[in-house]
Amino acid sequence: MISISGDCGSPVPNCEGPGAPSAGFVNGNGTGIGATSQVSTRTGNRLKIGGTPSYHMSMDFEQIREYQISQRAKNVAETPWLILPGENKLVRRVIKLSLIKDASNPAELIGVHAEILYQKRQNQSSPWPSKTVDLTKVPKDLGFKFSLNSAQTSELAQALQDAYSIGSGEIKSGKRTVLRGVSREEVVVTPKNKAEVLRQLKNLLDQDDLNDWIGANLQTLSADLATARLFYDRKACVEEFRSALGRSEDEHFWQKFLKENSWMFGSGCIEILSERRLDIHHETDFPIRVEGGFMDIVEIKTPQLSFWATTKSGDLYKYRGKYLIPHAELQGAIAQTTKYILQAEKQVDSEDYMRDHGGIKPLKPRGLIIQGRSSEWGGGEWEAFRLLNDELHSIQVMTFDHLLQQAERMLVVMKAPDGNPRLEIVDPSEIDDEDIPF
Repeated sequence: MISISGDCGSPVPNCEGPGAPSAGFVNGNGTGIGATSQVSTRTGNRLKIGGTPSYHMSMDFEQIREYQISQRAKNVAETPWLILPGENKLVRRVIKLSLIKDASNPAELIGVHAEILYQKRQNQSSPWPSKTVDLTKVPKDLGFKFSLNSAQTSELAQALQDAYSIGSGEIKSGKRTVLRGVSREEVVVTPKNKAEVLRQLKNLLDQDDLNDWIGANLQTLSADLATARLFYDRKACVEEFRSALGRSEDEHFWQKFLKENSWMFGSGCIEILSERRLDIHHETDFPIRVEGGFMDIVEIKTPQLSFWATTKSGDLYKYRGKYLIPHAELQGAIAQTTKYILQAEKQVDSEDYMRDHGGIKPLKPRGLIIQGRSSEWGGGEWEAFRLLNDELHSIQVMTFDHLLQQAERMLVVMKAPDGNPRLEIVDPSEIDDEDIPF
């Protein structure tokens, strides 16, 4: 045990409210001691890559510690309040480290200031006390101390050592990762030096390490790479979609583009059928296979066509001065799709039809019509749009902007974290050949 005497520092809000100690350390054997996302530690001689324990690469590093640094002034940054190991429900010790740089020479670290606080509460339902003792008011014949055990002393020493390593770099808000090596100097990882750190780490690996790691994670790697490739391909298609909306492309262009990107119709669209004929007199734009082995019908117009009827001057036409009505082309498309649905349903028991359409059964097909733009709609147009779709039976109408937004939302879902390691999305054009470590 050791004793520390000195100023307790500025008051600390209690743990239950805003500004409370929001982070912690992990002790030497990796057991939890209140660590949060602000500070985390990984121990041993394995460097974790990705988001799950299954991603490891052999490294000669003892710990990987992450700190969330907040810049308080041009030359001052600090950690959040950090909980030392060994706290219990009633007593705990917390520290906060401040990195002080020379205001006239930002490259020079003046030092690290530490505030250490001992907190004790009456019971578990009580908030942690926010008041501190002013040491200047302690009687001259009375000492003031509290003790740190060996684990707490070790964490304090490591945090201070990390703070000096971090302080040697640029002072600004953000995450700092410290690689603590065995008989090595610490390496502070920042967004700017990641490529260089990777090159240094690569030199610590031999071919057997790489082969073992790749072999153990080949299946997951393949899935991640395939997902990343699919994401970039679809992202490029969304950009082309957005660009095409600014051009006067015809219906043929949009039919070809959406046939190549049927995923934009949503997860319910399994595939676009090659046979477009419903009978000898009727042919749809896109008959699509949907879940359950059934068929829906999609009709494509162009973005240039107005969704709503307009006057000769270009203003929205309102029936009896009150009600927006669909454009004549859209009215025709609704009538046409209704006829297609009727003709398709007549084939519901036709074995020839099902054979020609890959086994698809035209039972109660639904229609989708895409026409016009909605990016500049106001409240009146949106209300009329909702009422229109509510009145239509088995048919949905939407604009090209709706379809674009649907495709963009699907990209967001592809980037959402799940049980797999999160893929860091980097534009390939931003990668320099020198940044590739292997």
